[in-house]
Amino acid sequence: MGLDLPSGGHMSHGYYMGNGEKVSGASIFFESLAYRVNPQTGYMDYDKLEEKALDYRPKILICGGCSYPREWDFSRFRQIADKCGAVLMCDMAHISGLVAASPFDYCDIVTSTTHKGLRGPRGGIIFYRKGSKSRERGMLQNQGNGSCHYNFEENINFAVFPSLQGGPHNNHIAALAVAFKQVATPEYKAYIQQVKRNAQVLASGLLRRKCRLVTGGTDNHQLLWDLSTLSLTGKNYEKVCEMCHITLNKCAVYGDNGTISSGGVRIGTLAMTTRGYLDSDFETIADFLLRAAQITCAVQRKYGKLLKDFIKGLEKNNDIVAASQLAMLAFDL
Repeated sequence: MGLDLPSGGHMSHGYYMGNGEKVSGASIFFESLAYRVNPQTGYMDYDKLEEKALDYRPKILICGGCSYPREWDFSRFRQIADKCGAVLMCDMAHISGLVAASPFDYCDIVTSTTHKGLRGPRGGIIFYRKGSKSRERGMLQNQGNGSCHYNFEENINFAVFPSLQGGPHNNHIAALAVAFKQVATPEYKAYIQQVKRNAQVLASGLLRRKCRLVTGGTDNHQLLWDLSTLSLTGKNYEKVCEMCHITLNKCAVYGDNGTISSGGVRIGTLAMTTRGYLDSDFETIADFLLRAAQITCAVQRKYGKLLKDFIKGLEKNNDIVAASQLAMLAFDL
């Protein structure tokens, strides 16, 4: 079981389309069932998750996603996993470095990429429990005699190599070492604190400008802006921002059927904070984002939502022409 994609989950967690079409390896090779957020609040619906998990009895329960802007209650996930006898896995690829409540105290397996918040080379890491465990499948933490042992090590190691991967390059290993060394410094901690402050400033700025954010804000580095209230599509808004040298991406919001006609965009503060941007800078960024929405509305009204027609209209828009001609630092190096 994994979080549904329009609820903020990741496609690799067993997602399939509303018509039953399977679009990820996890859904093709395994039987999966999605859980969802509360449609009114956008927050995780833990009571509904528990109800579905007890009916479905998954072998593995996955917490983590790619566009859920709030904290995860890992303790509640642990309780649910124990009740239904599931292995609890956390995919923290999008929030590694920002987790206030550590998943390691509760999860059996924790995975992450190394090239997002950790700012390392492209890659992934897998953590797993070893030694004796305090419970059998389906037993609570304080039950069991401790005679059972975790069997993740051999299975995971064999799945990575030789089943799926070969050896990494030495320069890649060195780059990972540098990234992990930097993560352990006070400077990185200060960086992460600024990342979260910047996200709060950006969220407040957009809300003051009457923009609708899923869950009404954020607890981490990313915001999910629901554009459906403006009758905009995520792909058109993404294209406008791209032509203005602003990087963000279309993203499904609750109620969407998938990523093709996504009704929202995902905005993060990691990269701009790395470039040294502070609170006041993100007030300016909020203005840029709103202006991009206004341009999208104007072009869409005249040329329609179909992307190929929309792009033709963009190419004739004076604001877009001026923005695309703006010299970008280091682009010509």
